[in-house]
Amino acid sequence: MSIESLEELARAPSPAFRCIGAGRESRRTFYARLRHTLRPPATRDDIGRAQEALGLAGSDIVAFCRRHDGFVLYQDALSETAGIEMLPIGQWPEATTEMRAWLEMLCAGDDPDHLGTGVAFATAPRSANFFVMPVEGPAAGKVFYAQHDDWYDAPFAEDFQAFLARVVRDPVKLLGDDLGSYARYSDASRRRSGYRKCTTLTRT
Repeated sequence: MSIESLEELARAPSPAFRCIGAGRESRRTFYARLRHTLRPPATRDDIGRAQEALGLAGSDIVAFCRRHDGFVLYQDALSETAGIEMLPIGQWPEATTEMRAWLEMLCAGDDPDHLGTGVAFATAPRSANFFVMPVEGPAAGKVFYAQHDDWYDAPFAEDFQAFLARVVRDPVKLLGDDLGSYARYSDASRRRSGYRKCTTLTRT
């Protein structure tokens, strides 16, 4: 059902956020037009690489990638800003290497959830934070949001299906409270960036 909910979100005819401006514009609201991108299916070779990287823990991710090799959600129609991206399989190794490097510095060997064994498969764009699925240990198959400035104290989702459900369910809470407000959206009437303090997601 979560995949279907994601695909339904992507089909929304004219999605938008109602946002509050930044600085001197803080009393002004505007609508930021959005778009969502679901990538085409992964290649057979990439599916094989995903299976090898994730093992049994990632069967749901692999099944998803047979339909969509990642996605970009809550994209600003006027800029490169986006809310969340599931990376294509070909980008997982680079993201995983980056995640493991700073994880090692941050945790100094204290890694009870075995994130160091995991695969970084998604990100909040421009944050250098990653969604990680451990493939070993008691947390294998769960999804964690590994970030630099506010370390996690619980899984982001109990499995990949729950991850999909959460990124679709409440985008305002997702981009603000959950991911750290990295996205900034544009005011089309003034051609300037606005503070992404979104109050609603509308279909206009």
